[in-house]
Amino acid sequence: MKTDDSNPRISRRAIDHIKKITVVLLLISCQNKPDNSSLPKAKAGKIVLTEAMLQNQTSIKLDGEWDFYYQKLLSSEEIKKNSSILANDTLVLPGFWNEIKREGKVYSPQSFSTFRLQLTLPKSFINGQFSFYIPHAFTTYRMYLNDVLISENGTVGSSEIETKEYWLPKIVFFTPTSEDLEIILQVANYKSLNAGFRQSIEFGTQESMLRTKQVRLSLDIFLIASLFVISLYHFTLYLLKKNDQSLLYFSLYSFVSMVYKFTSGEFFLLILFPDFEWRWLIKIFFLSVYLTFPFLLSFIGKVFPSEIDKKPYYIFQFIFFSFSIFVIFSESTWIEETLFPAEITMLFCCIYTFWILFKALTNKRENAAGFLLGFLFLFLTVLNDILFEKNIIKTEVYGPLGTFVLFFSQSFFLSKKYSNLYATVEKQKIELEQTVSLKENIYRSNILSKRMELELYKKTIQPHFLMNSLSAIRYWVSESPDKSAEILDSVVGELRIILKVASKQLIPIGDEIELCKYHIGVMKLRMEKEYRFRTIGINPKEGIPPLIFHTLIENAFTHEDSIKAKLSFVILKKNIKKGENLFSVYCFIVYNHCKTKEPEVSKSGSGTGLEYVRLRLEESFSGKWSLVHGKSKKGYRVIIQIQII
Repeated sequence: MKTDDSNPRISRRAIDHIKKITVVLLLISCQNKPDNSSLPKAKAGKIVLTEAMLQNQTSIKLDGEWDFYYQKLLSSEEIKKNSSILANDTLVLPGFWNEIKREGKVYSPQSFSTFRLQLTLPKSFINGQFSFYIPHAFTTYRMYLNDVLISENGTVGSSEIETKEYWLPKIVFFTPTSEDLEIILQVANYKSLNAGFRQSIEFGTQESMLRTKQVRLSLDIFLIASLFVISLYHFTLYLLKKNDQSLLYFSLYSFVSMVYKFTSGEFFLLILFPDFEWRWLIKIFFLSVYLTFPFLLSFIGKVFPSEIDKKPYYIFQFIFFSFSIFVIFSESTWIEETLFPAEITMLFCCIYTFWILFKALTNKRENAAGFLLGFLFLFLTVLNDILFEKNIIKTEVYGPLGTFVLFFSQSFFLSKKYSNLYATVEKQKIELEQTVSLKENIYRSNILSKRMELELYKKTIQPHFLMNSLSAIRYWVSESPDKSAEILDSVVGELRIILKVASKQLIPIGDEIELCKYHIGVMKLRMEKEYRFRTIGINPKEGIPPLIFHTLIENAFTHEDSIKAKLSFVILKKNIKKGENLFSVYCFIVYNHCKTKEPEVSKSGSGTGLEYVRLRLEESFSGKWSLVHGKSKKGYRVIIQIQII
């Protein structure tokens, strides 16, 4: 199969970027691993700190082996009094006691326990200002320092009824009065599948811990605000362009990611709403995780529709929406049971997404390389978070950062897309303006042509009437000179009015009626017959194109008159309203009282007189008029409709 030569170059460039991102993420993942021998580690429930440690580190993680008392809530005094008979074990923190794999020991996560660590400080630390950073516990804790309660999250109890769950990372300030400090943590859990601490408890100066807390909280606020703005921006774009559903799915994807960050990390939601119920916190958190992938797949499916395979697409959508529905109607313990199969599904979904993006890159789709790189970054951070969640690696949660990088890259490419679209629209606007200008020139040319045609008809109409009248005068000169003089005077009077009004665009209809009467008077003398003429509803001051009805009367004499014909003329006018528009309707009727034929209505006609009428109407009321003519029962009628408003 023949391939394009540019594909290998694009692929190599994309692969180079992927390698660089992978190396960066591996370095990030490794930087927090406790391989540095200078960092302290708790052993057998004891840890000793030196001045050099705090000088080299802004904070020290109290990781390592803590004394562990399963199903006991002990105070410092109780431990000292009963040290000889208490059965204790050690547990590595961060970690969960239900993960202990020792022969003959099984620790249920739905229980309560006590952790103890003896911390030794250098003498120079005495009376200094120090603090602990305490992450959330699964699912509630009390912390004592030298038998003094210094921090509490929720309510710790020895039964589910007595326990109230709560998650919120805290900073606790204290001033040591001696070198030896005893830390006791009482932890209770009846809701989660894990019990203990997933993240490290940290020790440092008040200033350094405050700075650390502020940085973490600021980062959370920054990510939440950024995701909210991205979501709102693309939703607004969708409202303006509803046929592009990729904008809607990207907005929803951004929104659920914002909710995820709202319910994790520094738990900004609990800072805003301290009394928020823990059960709904868990539900919202899991919903934000499970709904992310359906919206992501929908977004990619709209951006690269030709590359997506519908069958796996619908399977993944069904699975994740099923998880989401299950989360809404289940208790917290059952909700966490879905986490492992959901994580497996996420990994397969990521592979499927990679396949879509790879096909898009191979097919040289616009911005496919950028989408692939952004998604790779997100995938590696999500993989890091899953391993961190399973307590396999000791890093940090980088998922929100990967999400932000993906969103920023996609926002950039979408903005670039609409920027190009805007440039295209601007180009089309210029071309449209040129087209409109051309059409306007053509229109003006047509108008000029029509006007020239009208002038030709004017010059045709007037000689037509004059020839007929002169023929009649010639006849009467030989038969009756007195009568010929009378006819000649009438013709001169009529021609005087025609010369007066013919060059005008509009004249008062009163002048038109007077001209019609002159012409009928001439025809009376010529034909030696009686003709009746009347008007109904006519306002003499209304404007009308000249010679309209005069021409229609001339046509009537030409086509309707005969020796036996008895003609009468009526011009009727009324106003009608259609919707918001007002029209003037003129009805010109010629009655021939000797005719009895049925009417034959016709809208066609190409006579010189009617064409002259049409051109006059178009000149004065361009596009706002209509003319209908045809036979009536006793003659002929013409209906002219002119839009006023």
